[in-house]
Amino acid sequence: MPAGTVITFSLDILSAIVALLTSYYAYRSNRLVGNSVLGAISVGFMLLGIGLAVDAGTSLVTGKLLVEVPMDRALAVLASFSYLTIQMVAYLVIAVGYGRATYGSAVVAAPAVFAGWAANLYGFSVLSYFVVLVLLAFVVFQGFLLRSGKSHGMSSILLLAFSLILVAHLVLLISVLTLGAGLYLAGIGVQFLGFLALLVFVVRSEVVVPR
Repeated sequence: MPAGTVITFSLDILSAIVALLTSYYAYRSNRLVGNSVLGAISVGFMLLGIGLAVDAGTSLVTGKLLVEVPMDRALAVLASFSYLTIQMVAYLVIAVGYGRATYGSAVVAAPAVFAGWAANLYGFSVLSYFVVLVLLAFVVFQGFLLRSGKSHGMSSILLLAFSLILVAHLVLLISVLTLGAGLYLAGIGVQFLGFLALLVFVVRSEVVVPR
């Protein structure tokens, strides 16, 4: 198995574990405080954990990175399509959670219809990473608004986490556009750091919430 595949498989598995732990601790904290951001993080990172496990399985079975998957391998295409779809839904959930925290109950949903999807995995990959990048930019901007507001004290760690994930997805989008395996590995590495920062935030949130 190529070294790049081993690295991406390891990072995906570790990221999946961190994402599921983040979901668990965010769920526990949300039960105590009823915060829409924590609730959205719990659901979103549960989906991301599942999606990353799917991506890791794809890399293991095919011996290829997502950006290198041949278009004629039905199993790899289906698995990659599933991962990209789950990822979009996960960040959409998180974006809606941030929107509710910022604007209240007026934000109950977000646009989820993306017309004109390309018929092949490459076109869908470009579209999905672009959509996720837009959603993450929204999340980071809402995080700054919440942090600057008087009624919300958003942690700097939370902003750092989503900022890292935003940078990671910018790199991932460029890697898909250029078919750059090295950039793809760099992107998932930065994403892993963002996931770790978010896990630190939700664990600390549970510690500081009075029981």
